[in-house]
Amino acid sequence: MLETSKDLLNIMMGSSVLLVALLFSWLLYQTARTLKGVNDTIKVIQNIIGNIDEGVTTFKSKAGNAAAFLTVFIKSAQSILTTIDQKKTRKKSRKKSRKK
Repeated sequence: MLETSKDLLNIMMGSSVLLVALLFSWLLYQTARTLKGVNDTIKVIQNIIGNIDEGVTTFKSKAGNAAAFLTVFIKSAQSILTTIDQKKTRKKSRKKSRKK
């Protein structure tokens, strides 16, 4: 089996090469797992950002519609208040003219 010290040296070198190959394989596997985890995380973040973007776009469109309605509502309210103020001033002027 082991006749010379050279045989022992060859067995030790072979086992060392095997050990180094196993170490590099394990490191490569761990690196691949880490990169897959990072990739999955990036996909989740992209989905979240996409949903946020969609929500903001929807909010903008609805806010634009609401702003148009709000403008109409404000103008209507202003005209109503103007009409009410005019009626009040007419009543006051009628009362003053009756008193004289």
